[in-house]
Amino acid sequence: MRRFIYPAPYWQEPAGSAPVDIGGPVPTFVLHRPAPSGAPTVVYLHGNGSDLGTIAPLAHPFVDEGMGFAAIEYPGYGPAGDQRTTEEGVMAAARRGLAHLAEQGVSGRRLVLVGESLGSAVAARLAHEGHGARLVLVSPFTSMTAMYRQVLRTRLWPSRLVPDRYETDGIAAGLRQPTLLVHGADDTLVPPEMSQRLAGLIPDARRVVVAGRTHNDLWERPSRLLQEVLDVAAEVGTSAAG
Repeated sequence: MRRFIYPAPYWQEPAGSAPVDIGGPVPTFVLHRPAPSGAPTVVYLHGNGSDLGTIAPLAHPFVDEGMGFAAIEYPGYGPAGDQRTTEEGVMAAARRGLAHLAEQGVSGRRLVLVGESLGSAVAARLAHEGHGARLVLVSPFTSMTAMYRQVLRTRLWPSRLVPDRYETDGIAAGLRQPTLLVHGADDTLVPPEMSQRLAGLIPDARRVVVAGRTHNDLWERPSRLLQEVLDVAAEVGTSAAG
């Protein structure tokens, strides 16, 4: 079942921006392009089928706009491919990554958490724990149990058979950050209705549905998603400065 939840690509180190092992009890890898003084930093939590190698180009548009960019690797993915993947292991790595960024001077008041697909659940939980000034959920699902039922086309799949549940719908009402949800209108993997449900639970939520886009092409230019995230990050930089 874990292979269903955590399919990882073949690891290839990105050119010119190698992830750094920040140490700790378990090796944790972070890709970090620091922000200029006072500028916001976007922290990206990737989805399945991705790793720090495949998402490294995402840093460029944010760096070009004078912002910082960071991404945190999960156990079992990329340079951490020899580690076992579990929900708690993923969350522990994400927390260590944020702690490392704080040690590097990244202010929580200027931090935007962006989580895509699987990463949406990671980002939401970090936000629920008090991290980040803004939250962006890209193609978010309500829970892993709901995803099992969606993919297997049954409403009868019991949650006790799902090893890692990622229940964003259970914490959504407790999110205090302004939250943007972005979904492709033609997403056939994670139904747009899931982000609609989450938007109804999150106290301060705005939802954007992108016509003609699916699950895996929201970042392709011209990208409404990219512009929305840039706008959110710019807003954070302005509000933190004030």
